[in-house]
Amino acid sequence: MNEEELNSSRIPYPYIAIPPPTQQPTNLELFLSLLHLVCLTSILCGNVSQLVLQLYTRRLRDSTHVQHFLAIFFFINAFVSLGTPWMIVETLVRHWTFGPNACRVYQATAQVGRTLLPYAIVSLYVVTSMSIHPAKKCLIRQSCTSIMFTIIFSLLVLFIVVPVIGSSTLVPRIHGNRMPGEVFSVMFESFFCVIPFAEDVYTDGVALFVEVLVPVLLCSICAIRLKMTTKEIPTMLPIDCINHYLLWIASIHFSTSFWYYLSVETQRKLFAFMPTPMDHRDILCLLPFISSALTWYPASDLSAFWSIYESHSESPGQSRHSSRHVRLLVSNPAVIEEGGYNHTCHMPLSAKHTCEV
Repeated sequence: MNEEELNSSRIPYPYIAIPPPTQQPTNLELFLSLLHLVCLTSILCGNVSQLVLQLYTRRLRDSTHVQHFLAIFFFINAFVSLGTPWMIVETLVRHWTFGPNACRVYQATAQVGRTLLPYAIVSLYVVTSMSIHPAKKCLIRQSCTSIMFTIIFSLLVLFIVVPVIGSSTLVPRIHGNRMPGEVFSVMFESFFCVIPFAEDVYTDGVALFVEVLVPVLLCSICAIRLKMTTKEIPTMLPIDCINHYLLWIASIHFSTSFWYYLSVETQRKLFAFMPTPMDHRDILCLLPFISSALTWYPASDLSAFWSIYESHSESPGQSRHSSRHVRLLVSNPAVIEEGGYNHTCHMPLSAKHTCEV
């Protein structure tokens, strides 16, 4: 008695298909599920904690918008992790056990990671290089750049992510146990979450160009310009570290994402070592979560380093004023004047000598 896939339109007699029985997961499937759980923990704890840290330390008040795009990067990474629970269950039971709405949610998380994350990395490169270069450190120019990337993100969501979500559907597959005499005694119906839009319109070649080649080219150009700029600018901080952080983020993301765009035959050859019932799709579904679980670490270093860079690069006349009104008690105003500070000191009602900062 062997099992084979059938075409429901060619079965000449009525039948009732039932869900297939759940097989006991293999050790490798359990190991992959454990990796998904580790990635989910790392993604949520890392990216969400960085978002909270940016709010707590008021880094989002950064006038150069670098921290804003870092917050967008952390948010997209955290959103990608929402697809992990679906993949854990599918890895264990080997078919889609949820409804069509869950299929759309999963495809949304996966497509947002493939489409928006590359351009979020490009925006970090562009905004950072503009913020470091003295000639381009202009609030109007940086605001225009932020608006431009906002429009790019909106177009990517409108023309790629939304059609993918709308076309996501469940495809049934019927399996039967063959008995002697061409009689099928049991029919098992399983569902798989697919994207017709990706097969008909947004093909692998188009996706490779939009989601890999163009972002890699832009990141490479910005990395070279950033390297040249840092050599021309004298500073107390090693700004070259910023380029290293961005390089780590881009390398991790693109090294784990380009496998998805290879042909099915190439993927099967590369992952032929996978034992049955696993195949190349299990690795391809795990790689995006590995990327999101790792890239938040250099991004957090970049956020902290940029905050330090901002505090050192600001001149006294361009320093950002806190929203809190702080008064320092000064025993001798002459000490402040000797230290080179030109703050205005006056005599309030409740203090002898105070200084506004």
